[in-house]
Amino acid sequence: MSQGSSWYQVQVLLKRWSALEAARIVGALRAWRSDVALVSSTVSELVVNIPTEDLPLRAAIFHALPDDYAEPLQHSLAWSPAWQEPWPVTAKRCPASIVIAMAAPRPLNYSSRLLAFLALLDAVLFSLDEADRKDAVLHWIPAQQLMTFDHYVALRTHLGPCGPAVNIRVANATGRPGELLADTIGLAELGLPDLQIVFSDRDPAEIILRLRLLVRGMLAGERLDCSWIEETAFVPPARDALTLQLE
Repeated sequence: MSQGSSWYQVQVLLKRWSALEAARIVGALRAWRSDVALVSSTVSELVVNIPTEDLPLRAAIFHALPDDYAEPLQHSLAWSPAWQEPWPVTAKRCPASIVIAMAAPRPLNYSSRLLAFLALLDAVLFSLDEADRKDAVLHWIPAQQLMTFDHYVALRTHLGPCGPAVNIRVANATGRPGELLADTIGLAELGLPDLQIVFSDRDPAEIILRLRLLVRGMLAGERLDCSWIEETAFVPPARDALTLQLE
């Protein structure tokens, strides 16, 4: 399976290899949409088509070695402040992984795409044994963040669909003393511009909360309630961004 950028992918790190149960996964998807079609199935790879009001989405679930995604894992470790476990410890207890990937033939409504992906991810997660699911580590590649299963559930509960799908990074990226950059990572992968703010006289927690509210509003189709300038992102990865000018 390709690791190309056209695929929206989340890697689920697991303590053991587990055969992909097509009946359980497709059954759960069909409880959400009865017209989901199974394309192919083996114990290590499953391909389905997910119809939408627009064009169908192609989804693949497959086994992968954790190190197959070593480079994005390093980025995610750098931008997951809530993740405290050293990577060698995680790697030792999670020698296996399943990748959930979804692609659209052309740009699709961002909200529809995210909700379809979450339905797919949940179908896979809840096909696992409860103990495997509770011990799983989700590597959300587009958002550059690692999270436990419980943290994933908490983000979904408190922030909605955007919770696990959009990360907020804060760093001294400009090189100027006392100046910080806060940006989102994950919106561009859904077809929206990411957001960024340069600030020096505000509480970072306040900025993070403001960005979370703006992200949630954007995914609901709301207009931004502040001024902004279209630019490229100040820090990698290269992507379109809106530089916000908060009052």
